[in-house]
Amino acid sequence: MKSCPRCGITYPDAERFCESDGTALVAAAGAESRATAVTPEDVQASPSSGSIVCPECNGKAEPGETICNFCGTPLQPDAAPAGTFQPPPPQSYSATSPTAATPENFVPSNTRINTGEINDDPSYDEELAEEPSLGQRLGRLIGYSLAAIIAIAAGAWFALHLSNGREHPPVAVASPVVSAPIVALARNMQVTVKGTDLAAALTRDTASVRVVFDNNRDAVLDTYKQALERDNTLRDGMVVRLHVLPDGSVSGGSVVVSTASNPSLDAEVVKAMSDWKFAPAGTAPVDIDYPMVFATSSGDVAGLETDLNAKFASLTPDETPEYASAPSVAPTPPIAAATPEAAPTPPAIAALPPPEAPAVKPRRHHNAIPRVERMPPPPSVSDQVNEALAGNKRTRRARAYASAGGMVTLTGKVFDDDAKITAERIARNVSGVTSVIDNLTTDTSVWAQNEALINQQLQAAGLANVTVKVIGDSAYLDGTVKNKLDRDRAATIAVTAAPVTVRTNLIRVDPGFFGF
Repeated sequence: MKSCPRCGITYPDAERFCESDGTALVAAAGAESRATAVTPEDVQASPSSGSIVCPECNGKAEPGETICNFCGTPLQPDAAPAGTFQPPPPQSYSATSPTAATPENFVPSNTRINTGEINDDPSYDEELAEEPSLGQRLGRLIGYSLAAIIAIAAGAWFALHLSNGREHPPVAVASPVVSAPIVALARNMQVTVKGTDLAAALTRDTASVRVVFDNNRDAVLDTYKQALERDNTLRDGMVVRLHVLPDGSVSGGSVVVSTASNPSLDAEVVKAMSDWKFAPAGTAPVDIDYPMVFATSSGDVAGLETDLNAKFASLTPDETPEYASAPSVAPTPPIAAATPEAAPTPPAIAALPPPEAPAVKPRRHHNAIPRVERMPPPPSVSDQVNEALAGNKRTRRARAYASAGGMVTLTGKVFDDDAKITAERIARNVSGVTSVIDNLTTDTSVWAQNEALINQQLQAAGLANVTVKVIGDSAYLDGTVKNKLDRDRAATIAVTAAPVTVRTNLIRVDPGFFGF
């Protein structure tokens, strides 16, 4: 005998599955079991009257059976022949059993698969075991539909995004450009203080002279605004040099170089800056170079600074300033006239040759006062000295200022000490000069000053075996260091210690070198 391990109903040994829930039958305890395979062909070989045919495997079932013994498929009630009597279920079957098969808990295919008893059954249909339920099929259909809709929507959005990107390319957001007149110091150039007396030059540090610029910037800005009223396209970068006396007053100024040739703006800027007042310091005059930028908007500042730096770096040592001014000197009084109406003639008129008088002897009366012809005033001592200095190529950058008593002060720059001696000699040879005060600066002294500053910084950084040679605004490095980092560090120290550019770096890297 066999019994159902799920509901406990007993069946003959020829049965394989429980009729109530489709569970595979097992041999009952204490009873002999024999494995007898029953196939649909066996049933067909011994047909019984009124048998039921399984719609899935064509197996034969007895009247009253609800489940196929071969494949476990539920048998339809209409599968039985018409008029066939269906006997009542066996007495051991209980419809109220908690394990009785119901539409909700009856899954014959899964049960058969879990028990592993249909693996060798040739009538087992794998497609039937894997066929999903209606709810699963509906869930899968809805899931696939939602996935397709999401994919289509994502593709449409991506295509729309690409098309918008082609029609409207992204625009880089630039920093706002301020459209207002600007007067500022160039950021890529330094304010420098130079003088023949190194101690006097060091008494005026860069920070203090920048403060003077900040305090007087508005006056220069007003000058630039007035120039824009005449030409609204005016933009310029210039290096203005002021000659500052020990008492802090400005005795002269010049425009060393500018990016736009505009003598009118140069003259007005120098005039405005000549009224500046510095703090008294030192015992000798100094020259202060201000690199300045005049722009109508902040967007033009960078380009003007670059152009100004390039032009200033290309200056030769003997090149004269583009514009120079000197304080006015009181003119020499003219020759006294013999009559009240005899007044000095203006210089512009005096430059014209006097008309020739007719060769007729004037009539003389006993009370007539002799007429004295008016003569042009002689040139001042300052003009004579400046003219003589300009005639010599080595001293044409020097300027002379004469004071009462024939004392002449020389300012400006020459190449070397020999040129200074030449300028002094030229000034002394001018008639009316009684003494000469030499305040000239030399290119070689400025180079030596920058060279000393760089060497001092190199020594402080521990690069004692690195040497520098300064010629103009160019620095040439040489020596030995332990690694490439020290080599690069030496070049950085050179450009920060003085307004120079490293043209040649001949420093050698020797890993075995130990410099102290």
